[in-house]
Amino acid sequence: MRGHRLSTLVGIGAIVLTLSTSQADTPTPSHPTSQEADSLVARGYALFNDPALSGDGQWSCASCHPSFGHTDNKTYVGVEVVADGDPTGRSTPTLWGVGTRKTFSWAGTAPSLEANIKSIIVNRMKGPQPSEETLAALVAYVKTLSYPPNPFLHADGTPTDTASAAAKRGYQLFIGKAGCITCHLPPTYDKEGVEDVGSGGTFKIPSLRAVSQTAPYFHDGRYKTLEEAVRAMWEYMQRAGTSETLTDAELRDLVEFLRIL
Repeated sequence: MRGHRLSTLVGIGAIVLTLSTSQADTPTPSHPTSQEADSLVARGYALFNDPALSGDGQWSCASCHPSFGHTDNKTYVGVEVVADGDPTGRSTPTLWGVGTRKTFSWAGTAPSLEANIKSIIVNRMKGPQPSEETLAALVAYVKTLSYPPNPFLHADGTPTDTASAAAKRGYQLFIGKAGCITCHLPPTYDKEGVEDVGSGGTFKIPSLRAVSQTAPYFHDGRYKTLEEAVRAMWEYMQRAGTSETLTDAELRDLVEFLRIL
């Protein structure tokens, strides 16, 4: 069987898409072939990097999510960069692992990943209404954006033996008296729905995977460091009525655990 193959790097490290043609098999109409699925992802990759999706032809999805769907670590109103902490701003989340998300958009109002992407194109990028084919291709592509390999984390989200002692202590605090696991469930470390943690409204519970690389923190980027974000969340837990106490050393261990996610 002869075929033509084109390999394109589309992800962290080596996510390789293979486009092939074959004369051997006749596909079942209701199920896309591997070739068709790969072609859809490849088209999505091209669209993800295409500024023609925006109204002024200057912004692509990759403008704010460079390096194959990660984050530019900025806070925006529309496509305008604003100061971190601006109450009208929204910080750019990573798209790594977006296929595992349970809630979409910071407000949690998008009913699906497809609807979230559509809203970003139309409302933020001021682009034309995307076709269903365009949305299907973009969804197919971003779902390939998995987290990079992590030697410190098992598939179930628990620390490996190579994690530091501080990170392991932090994990025990995370699932124990700190109460973080109430809203951040492994292995994705997020949860469906929204919460009001005293930051100005109800917002989605973000995934904590790769959180050390996604500063600034909270929906409006108000906290520049993990240390600040952790202390702010602990203050919220105290206001919410926890009877537990955490020392400064324990808070530092929590931060060390978050750094390995």
